[in-house]
Amino acid sequence: MDADSPGGYPLPGPTARYDDLQALFLMRLVRFMKLRTQLERRVPRDERRCRMVEAAFRSTLADCEALGVEAEAYALLETD
Repeated sequence: MDADSPGGYPLPGPTARYDDLQALFLMRLVRFMKLRTQLERRVPRDERRCRMVEAAFRSTLADCEALGVEAEAYALLETD
């Protein structure tokens, strides 16, 4: 895994470079995307675990927006 592909998802943009905090939250977003997908297959959406992961996902997405990587975050969502 290289710096431009957190979690195996290619980051959008021409050889995009991110500071450590931006990369951290983009990778965290990918992690929560994977958790959401895994949980959706196994447990009801109203179960506490699903609600917790969904809340963490939305919070991380807001963090990405605040860090100026909103376009990259939404591009990652489109690859899911």
